[in-house]
Amino acid sequence: MSRLVVISDGLAGLSHELGGHWVTIGRDNKNTFQIVERSVSNQHCEVLLRGNELVVRDLRSTNGTFVGGETISEAVLQPGQILRLGMVELRLEISEPAPVAAPTATTSASAGASPPAPEKKPESADSQKIYRVLFVDDSLAFLELINDMFGGQADKNWEIHTAPTAGKALAILEQKLFHLVVLDIGMPLLNGVQLLGIIHQQYPNIKKVILTAQSDESRRAACLANGAELFLLKPGDEDGWRLIFNMLTTLLRWSDSNDFISTLSKTSLFDVIQLECLGGNSLVLEVRNQQTAGEIYIEDGAIVHASAGKLAGEKAFHQLLSLTDGEFRLIPFRAPPKRTVQRRWESLLAEAARVREQENYTADDDETILITKKMAAKKSTPIPPPSSPAATPPPPKPMPVEPPQPKARRIASGMDFITLEEMVEADTAFISGRDSKGQPSGGPKK
Repeated sequence: MSRLVVISDGLAGLSHELGGHWVTIGRDNKNTFQIVERSVSNQHCEVLLRGNELVVRDLRSTNGTFVGGETISEAVLQPGQILRLGMVELRLEISEPAPVAAPTATTSASAGASPPAPEKKPESADSQKIYRVLFVDDSLAFLELINDMFGGQADKNWEIHTAPTAGKALAILEQKLFHLVVLDIGMPLLNGVQLLGIIHQQYPNIKKVILTAQSDESRRAACLANGAELFLLKPGDEDGWRLIFNMLTTLLRWSDSNDFISTLSKTSLFDVIQLECLGGNSLVLEVRNQQTAGEIYIEDGAIVHASAGKLAGEKAFHQLLSLTDGEFRLIPFRAPPKRTVQRRWESLLAEAARVREQENYTADDDETILITKKMAAKKSTPIPPPSSPAATPPPPKPMPVEPPQPKARRIASGMDFITLEEMVEADTAFISGRDSKGQPSGGPKK
C-alpha cells in the first residue's frame, strides 16, 4: 500500500496510507492526516494518489507547501521526492502499482468543467421537486466529502454541483437555475464574503449559506447583512453533518416573504437555535406570525434575552418556540435591552420540547369524561310526637318558590364545566375514558 511518511526528526515514523480519495493534512484533528507541529497550519494542504504520483494542493497555508524545494499552489509529487509542509518533511513511498483514481465530480470541477449530474425530470406534477445545490470550497477533499455524505442521502431530490473557485462557481450559476449556494469564506483571490455579495446582487432569489471552519464574528455579521440566510461552522463528526444536512433540507423548503423565512416549523427553529449555540455565535433571531412577534438574543452561544409581546425571559422563549406557523430571520447581533435569561440553552430547549409534548398529549390523548349523577331524593325527617295531648296547629303551607335557574356553564376544550357549588351539592364522579387495563370504558364518551 502506498503511503506518505514523515521523515523529520521528532516525528519520524508518522505515516498515512493513501487510497483513491483526497486526504487533508494539517494540525487540526479534523484532518484526515493530522501532523501536530507548530509550523503546520490547521488545514495545510490536500493530496490525492493518482497512479504512482501524488497530486498536492496548498490550502492557503501560513508557512507554505514545497515540492522539490519550490513553493507550490498545486503540483505533482513523484516517488522519492520530498514534500515539505512548513518545517516538516515527508516522502512518498510506493509499495505496489496503485490504480488511477477515477474522475469524480470534484476532480472534474478542478479541471474547470461543471461536474456531471444526471438530469432528473419529474414524471408528473406530483413528483418530488428536484433542488439544485452548489457547494463552493477551495478544498477538493471537502467537496469530495460532500458528494460522499450528502449524495447518498439527497439522491432523491438533491442535484449536487461543486466548484473549487469563485470563477468556476459564477460560470456554473450562469448555466443552470440553482436553489441554494453553500459557500466557504476562505478562498483565494475572491473570498467567500465577496462572492456572497456578487451572488446576492446577481441572483437575489437563490438561498445562500456560509459553511466555514473560521469563526469570525465580524465576518459573520457581514455575511448575514449581505444576504446569507445562515452562517454555519463545519462540524467534526457524523452527527454534526447530519444536522447540517437536515438544516439545509429545511431551508430549501422555505419560501421568502419580506426578508423573513416563512412556513415556520418548531423543529426547524429548534435546529437553528441549536446550531447557533453550538457554534458560539452571536445574533438576534426575529420570529413573528399574525398574532405574535418577538426576538431571541443569542450572545457567544448563550441565550441571554427573549421577548414576545408583553412577555420577557423564559416565558417569552417558550411562547416563541410553541408557534406552529409564522416566519423568522437571523439578523446581526445587537445589545439586548435587558438580560432576562440565565439558564443554559440545552436546558431551555429540553424544557421547550417537554412542554410541546405535554401540549400534544393534552390535545390528543385526554379521554377523561365528567358524569354528573342525579341527586338522590332527600328522606323526610320524622316529627317527634307532641309532648302534650293538646292539639298542635297545622304547619303553615310553604310559600311557592321559583326553582333556581341553572347558571350558564363554561365550555372549554369540549368539556362541560360545573361550578364548585354544584359539585358540593351534587353526587359527582370522575370516570376515566380507559379502565385500569388501558381498555376503553363502556361509559359515555365525550
